[in-house]
Amino acid sequence: MRTFSQTDVGRRRDNNEDYVLVNETIKLYIVADGMGGHNAGEVASKIACESIKNAIQTKCHEGHFDFEKEIGAILNEANMAIKKYGDNRSEYSNMGTTVVVAYLDHEMLHVANVGDSRLYMVNDETLHQITKDHSLVAELLKIGSISEVEAANHPDKNIITSALGVDEKFDFYQTKIPYFEYKYILLCTDGLTNMLSKEEIFEIINNNESDVIPNKLIESANENGGLDNVTVVCIEL
Repeated sequence: MRTFSQTDVGRRRDNNEDYVLVNETIKLYIVADGMGGHNAGEVASKIACESIKNAIQTKCHEGHFDFEKEIGAILNEANMAIKKYGDNRSEYSNMGTTVVVAYLDHEMLHVANVGDSRLYMVNDETLHQITKDHSLVAELLKIGSISEVEAANHPDKNIITSALGVDEKFDFYQTKIPYFEYKYILLCTDGLTNMLSKEEIFEIINNNESDVIPNKLIESANENGGLDNVTVVCIEL
């Protein structure tokens, strides 16, 4: 198992508010996409990742970590840590972040996400989205108001409906899946998925070696406009 990651500011932004955390020792992988003025987004994304990592690392070292039962409380701790930091500093008020968390335990992949940062499983045939977006477009798709084609080009596809650090309550999604039949796990921010289609992402993954996949994906996202920061983590299974 090998992991390759990269993050990039993109073509239109002045600073990078994404944050990536890889801990091979406990097989924990986190990507977050922060939001907020005055560089607050990069503060929120870092607080989220570090808070989640510290909590899981402590529980793993104590020998009793149960992702399914405990990830909700761990995400809540991160949420409150961001809110507390922002409430005490006016320049960071109302900052928030998406997050996607992957944890490998034996032959199971455990996943949780808030917002629209994603995790995909990749095999030789296709790319499977495992996470579920908390976004306006996802809600419109769910109720049948728009089609998949309309969703891909929707003007409000950057509007998320849940994030850490904004309110005391938030929505999150969690699941688990056996990973032995897959070739890669891919975590990314919407700076990638808003610039490249699912088919384009799969083609790049399928035609490149593991160690260059994050760079190739980011290069292509920037060539297509690079409207946002973009972060990619590729775990070769």
